[in-house]
Amino acid sequence: MEKVIIWYGVSSLILGVLLYFPMRKFIYALSINRLQRRKNREATDREKAEIRKKSNLIAAVISITFAFFYNRVLLARYFTGGG
Repeated sequence: MEKVIIWYGVSSLILGVLLYFPMRKFIYALSINRLQRRKNREATDREKAEIRKKSNLIAAVISITFAFFYNRVLLARYFTGGG
């Protein structure tokens, strides 16, 4: 049982890291486009830096949360016989 818990943690972290990078770019692009559309001008470097910080945090939370929930469903399905 201990090996399953270790596998759950490690595989969730790996999946979370793999999801983080494309999700960060996606959230950043959506946020920049929304800002530019709302203000009808190009975003400044300061605005881009602020949006990048926010998108990094949001992407990290979403990707790690999704990875842990996804692996939880997989473990429940394949290791406990649930469906």
